[in-house]
Amino acid sequence: MDLNATFTALNAGLPEDIERLAAAGFCDEAVALIDARLAEDWRATQNRPAYQGLSEEGLTVAQNPVEQAPDAQRAALIAHREILRHLPAAYPLSEVEAIARVQALIPDFTAEEFRTMVADNQIDWRFINGKKQYGGRFLSNLLDTDAAFAARAGRPISGATNALRDRAIGIMQQKGEMTARITLKAEIWPEDEAFAAAMARAKAAGKNTVTAKVWLPLPADCPSQSEIELLGFSQPPTCIAPADAAQRTVYWEVELTENRRFTAEYRYLQCARYHDPLTGAAQAQLPPECADYLGEQAPHIVFTPYLKALVAQLTDGVAEPARKAKRIYDFITCNVHYRYQPPYFVLQHIADNCVRSRRGDCGIMALAFITMCRIAGIPARWESGLAVQPDHAGCHDWARFYIAPLGWLYADCSYGSSAARNGAEQRRCHYFGNLDPYRMVANHAFQAQLTPPKHTWRADPYDNQSGEIELEGVGLYGCDFDVKRTVEEFKEL
Repeated sequence: MDLNATFTALNAGLPEDIERLAAAGFCDEAVALIDARLAEDWRATQNRPAYQGLSEEGLTVAQNPVEQAPDAQRAALIAHREILRHLPAAYPLSEVEAIARVQALIPDFTAEEFRTMVADNQIDWRFINGKKQYGGRFLSNLLDTDAAFAARAGRPISGATNALRDRAIGIMQQKGEMTARITLKAEIWPEDEAFAAAMARAKAAGKNTVTAKVWLPLPADCPSQSEIELLGFSQPPTCIAPADAAQRTVYWEVELTENRRFTAEYRYLQCARYHDPLTGAAQAQLPPECADYLGEQAPHIVFTPYLKALVAQLTDGVAEPARKAKRIYDFITCNVHYRYQPPYFVLQHIADNCVRSRRGDCGIMALAFITMCRIAGIPARWESGLAVQPDHAGCHDWARFYIAPLGWLYADCSYGSSAARNGAEQRRCHYFGNLDPYRMVANHAFQAQLTPPKHTWRADPYDNQSGEIELEGVGLYGCDFDVKRTVEEFKEL
């Protein structure tokens, strides 16, 4: 059973009593009720003679259409159960604890100021056990996105990254493209506590080693990326995904007696070409490849009534696909504010919630753009990997959309939103249709399988920028492993 596939049924919803508990953040009680429902459902099937002897995984709705709950409901319960297990860790801070973190930097910061920021949608919170709890990254978010707050804390926001992007935009507009050769080293390893727990499970099973399965992203072959060289690994890989894999990785499956790091070093050429999407002709007949990028993809790329009404309003009176896409891009970049988010694992209705709440990070804005473009009849797809600067590399997501006769173009809504926040209109407009060469593309599909598939819970069931680890049959959550990326060479060509 692929546990991660249950996320596709999230929108099937929860029974009313469980939904009420989940909304108030009574996670343990909600999980207990889910366990009871799942057990009750399974007991009902076991009481039917025709189904005795079948495993839970082997029993399908087609075999037992009455007594067993619909597949979507069971899958939704399983997925929600795991979300509820992890939700408290994403919102660990009480109001007192959150204010204390700010006051450690700004001693005269008041509770009234904090509550004003919450009311202004600057600080994310959830009910946990009926009380407001705040996201663990809220302070970093304020320091990185609120210039006045950062200056007051004595940590002014640097303009170096924006200067780097503006320079790239100038080169691309002048020369038509900008190219860089980039060498990266990526590392992933379990936390010592997670490894010790796995070793304890192994010894309880009579083993002296831990079975480790490790996936680490690699650069994928795509229009902007070429001349990929895999320079070395910490140990021989078990397999390497094809260069055009939807989520490309190197994979190790090894027996460990002690914890260790898994590393990959690679080099590639990244070329960013400049386009003006609004110069394209009227949409011709779409090529067959676009058919896969026009529909819904549960649970997050969903054509909700709200999104359909908004897209209809934004594109009213506009015929050209490029201008429809620009209207959508303008709405997101000028109205959605960048906010660090909890792990996507615990999020629901990502695209719809992004537009309703007017906040999101790079991937959330990308999903909103993709969903709204598809509603408008414009093919749109996911792309992600790393944002790479000469001295730093970090996770990043963006979107692609198809406009004839130009083909597949790019939209980086989070960079556009940042530019709008800084009043940099030229930069904001650049990221509609274009990127920059400061990238490593590892993924070109959302919610794709790894190679080989990971059937235990993934840290991120939708994307793969950092990697995944499974120890003794248990998938590690994001807090259970660490990653490091080192830019070894960044050479403009």
